[in-house]
Amino acid sequence: YQLKNKLTWLPILILAACQNNIIYHSYAPVPLDGWSKSDTLVYTLPASIPAGTYEMTIGIRHQESYPYRDLWMNISTNVKDTSTYTTDTLQLFLADKTGNWNGNGPGGLYQFTKLYTPSFTIAQDSASRNIRIVHIMTDNPLKGISDVGIRLEKP
Repeated sequence: YQLKNKLTWLPILILAACQNNIIYHSYAPVPLDGWSKSDTLVYTLPASIPAGTYEMTIGIRHQESYPYRDLWMNISTNVKDTSTYTTDTLQLFLADKTGNWNGNGPGGLYQFTKLYTPSFTIAQDSASRNIRIVHIMTDNPLKGISDVGIRLEKP
């Protein structure tokens, strides 16, 4: 009887221990013929996300043929004031100094994630919450990037 009782509660306790803190997670595909400087990737956050402070992670999926070690992007947000966008510049190192990719993945496709900010604040009165990402590399279009994603989670 005791063994049966423990086996009944074990899955419930495991599920309770594995709390998912991810609030939002989405990847936007980049056009197959390359990421043009005019191709703005837009992430519209649902109104159901409560106001508060979250950790934001940026994810990049790229091909082995990506010609650079790094990727420069502008990230614009309007989550504090819906009429004003705040823009930040981000440099991600997709490969180390010797050319080894920092991400991992199968068959020549790599995924790299990096904490962008540990304190991404969403205001209570934000009606329209958007995050916009564009690349600011010299190539136009930029080849080798497949998808760009963002993830918000409770710290």
